[in-house]
Amino acid sequence: MAEKDFISWHLLALFFLPFCLCQDEYMEVSRRSYKPVAKILKLCFPSGNHGNNGNNGATGQEGAKGEKGDKGDMGPRGERGHHGPKGEKGYPGIPPELQVAFMASMATHFSNQNSGIIFSSVETNVGNFFDVMTGRFGAPVNGVYFFTFNMMKHEDVEEVYVYLMHNGNTVFSLYSYESKGKADTSGNSAVLKLAKGDEVWLRMGNGALHGDHQRFSTFAGFLLFETK
Repeated sequence: MAEKDFISWHLLALFFLPFCLCQDEYMEVSRRSYKPVAKILKLCFPSGNHGNNGNNGATGQEGAKGEKGDKGDMGPRGERGHHGPKGEKGYPGIPPELQVAFMASMATHFSNQNSGIIFSSVETNVGNFFDVMTGRFGAPVNGVYFFTFNMMKHEDVEEVYVYLMHNGNTVFSLYSYESKGKADTSGNSAVLKLAKGDEVWLRMGNGALHGDHQRFSTFAGFLLFETK
């Protein structure tokens, strides 16, 4: 306690000293007195530990949205990507021996009764399994085939019979009736299971078929699928 009183009186004396001494004398006394006083202050009033950092302040309000900036330059080209996974194996294509289709038409009248019908024009003959000379189709493979026939009766006859033949056996018949001087049409279709080498054709029964450039009478067929 005595030390603190001494220091207090000493500081008070230093405060009033400039009023009692001239400037030079004051500076000399201050210089001589400063160092011991500083040492005493340091001993009596040591520095405290550094305090902890204060808490973070509250988040400020969001500022106003700035103006849109200029468009940047195009970036560098990226690296080439990795190859994707290999795709699944596709379905096999149709081999040539299974590509089978034909269509024949009649451009002239036909009246040969009880004989195979010969068509004057063949528009389609994929695989060449339809014989233009005989009017017969030969099956290249075992399979299921589709056939269709459309006809127009000649106006000079009243009725017409036509038969679809399979190796000499009648599969279906076509019949058309109308008085003379008038035309009439008829048609039929069939799905047949054939063995390789089987033949299919049309046989004329009685009457006559009309034929001209409009091709009203046609015969067509194709392979649906192969069988074992």
